[in-house]
Amino acid sequence: MTKNKTYKILVTWRLMIKFLKNQNKSYKNIDFDFIQKKQGLIEKELLNIIHKYDGIICGDDQITPKVIDNAKKLKVISKWGTGMDTISVDYAKKNKIRVFNTPNAFSKSVAQLALSFILSFSRHTFETHNSIKKGDWPKYEGFLIKNKIVGIIGFGNIGKFISKLVLKLGMKVIFNDIKKTKKILNKNIKKVTLTKLLKNSDILITSCDLNKSSFNLINKSKLALMKKTSGVINISRGGVINENDLYQFLKKEKIAFGALDVFLKEPINKQNKLINLKNCILSSHNAFNTAEEVRNVNINTLKNIFKGLKI
Repeated sequence: MTKNKTYKILVTWRLMIKFLKNQNKSYKNIDFDFIQKKQGLIEKELLNIIHKYDGIICGDDQITPKVIDNAKKLKVISKWGTGMDTISVDYAKKNKIRVFNTPNAFSKSVAQLALSFILSFSRHTFETHNSIKKGDWPKYEGFLIKNKIVGIIGFGNIGKFISKLVLKLGMKVIFNDIKKTKKILNKNIKKVTLTKLLKNSDILITSCDLNKSSFNLINKSKLALMKKTSGVINISRGGVINENDLYQFLKKEKIAFGALDVFLKEPINKQNKLINLKNCILSSHNAFNTAEEVRNVNINTLKNIFKGLKI
């Protein structure tokens, strides 16, 4: 570190901004600039300002090759959380910019939300709540989750933690992952082909990365393989499931229920047809948000900035 040099750091992620402001603490040689929006900054917005900064603490900002070319001073990108699909990581590294995230940051939080969707569907919790508020007194028939099959696409840390939770409730797990996986010793967890997973799952959960092979992975041809009584949960990335195809299958009751924490375009607008479905639960890309794990990621994200600047 150059003696007495002050590093300018751009912070765009709202929870990190809140964390730094609440600390009410200044850091030697660090000058933070806060820019907060509902979603991350788009390429055009970053192009106009990125040249001023030595580092960035980002959310889902569009850090593209064009942005990196304009980032003449940038030494470190510290991603808040895990997913880095909006960052041109290889291009950044090629330009000698260090890129960090917090691997496995929210496995427990995300798995917990997935489980809450399963339990809600099994007893029509939200439908009952909404009906009572309208003056009705419904008696929806639910289903026991014991012995039901949970099919997990993407068996990384989140997928594995989901399996731990549902196994304790007497459910069974099948999974599919394009990556090689270690041999599973538990007889209630089996790796299967994607086709077999779709045909046999009572509840399908997507917890895979978003990439070329997973974009629109769950579409009408895949949904057509599923049972009418089955449900779909997406806690990965919005592009993994084709929302229009899912809408048609839910509306026509070709599958029983759906739950999404993530969408192709966020925040969703009132024109999104999924809003009008009674058999679909919508969440606001908030699966990660538990106090304990958020604090851990805040601290690690800040440490990554120090590491990247070598201070």
